[in-house]
Amino acid sequence: MAEVNRRSSPLRKPWGLFLQMNVLGLLCVCGLVILPTPVQAKTWVFAVGGNRRPWNFIGDDGVLKGADLDLIQAVCDVANQKCATTVVPTEACVQTVRGRFYPGEGLMAGWFDACTSYVSSIDRVNALQFTDPIRTTTSTFTVLQGNPKNFDPLNLQNAVIVHLNGAFTNEQCTIRIGLGRPKAVLVAAGIAEAKELLLNRTADALFSPRTTFNDLEVLPGRYRCDVSGVGMMVKKDSELPVWWNPAFQKYYMSGRYNDACDQINQKYGGFPVHNCLPRPTSQQGIVGTGSAPIRKRQNRFVVQFTQI
Repeated sequence: MAEVNRRSSPLRKPWGLFLQMNVLGLLCVCGLVILPTPVQAKTWVFAVGGNRRPWNFIGDDGVLKGADLDLIQAVCDVANQKCATTVVPTEACVQTVRGRFYPGEGLMAGWFDACTSYVSSIDRVNALQFTDPIRTTTSTFTVLQGNPKNFDPLNLQNAVIVHLNGAFTNEQCTIRIGLGRPKAVLVAAGIAEAKELLLNRTADALFSPRTTFNDLEVLPGRYRCDVSGVGMMVKKDSELPVWWNPAFQKYYMSGRYNDACDQINQKYGGFPVHNCLPRPTSQQGIVGTGSAPIRKRQNRFVVQFTQI
């Protein structure tokens, strides 16, 4: 009889119910903890100036387009990365302050992940890093037609030179390549202002990456201010090169890079394109990296060519 009363005791039912509720609660909590949380894939944002036809420009229809955008999309597709482009002023990527290069606020503050198609140079590498090169580059002196001021690149000490704000073709480069320090240096906000300084005879020559002008004369000398060509410029802690470099290598080695380069002018017009990377061979990869020269430097960084 005592055994029956023990089994049917009303005191045991609430205690059993309490245990069941606690076990169920614990299972619910554990379920909440182990359920996977959806992670939004990062969108890598590439900044362009929107004024460099055929590379990146805003057309008459107001649409941003160009070979840079095509390349970004192609490489991001290879890497299975989500990418987008945005338009920013040059100063958001690079700027010249008291004759020195400084990274732009936009890049350093993380408004975007990369500045598209920027030349790696010693002063820029001090502060930033670059992907493997996507194009080559050169540096030139440009004067008025006929060189009426008889500008001589080997006599910079008596010349007034203008260069572009934030450009790698700056006073530090002329010193590095053995041409010396100009008598005076002017910094123009853009090509239009640089042209005006030449036309009003304030400056003797423009030092820039440009190799063609319709109304100015580009002197035949070609000079080396870059470290490893043109690439994507990013902060030193950026992980973008980790996936971009192998994806670009794969795209380049497939031959599609050069196929696209061959069609740039036909597709977008603009100034003639001569600075794509050479077609790869079966044993060849990309020559150089974002931190190493792509070819041996000659003549104290000065390389002379009659044409590109």
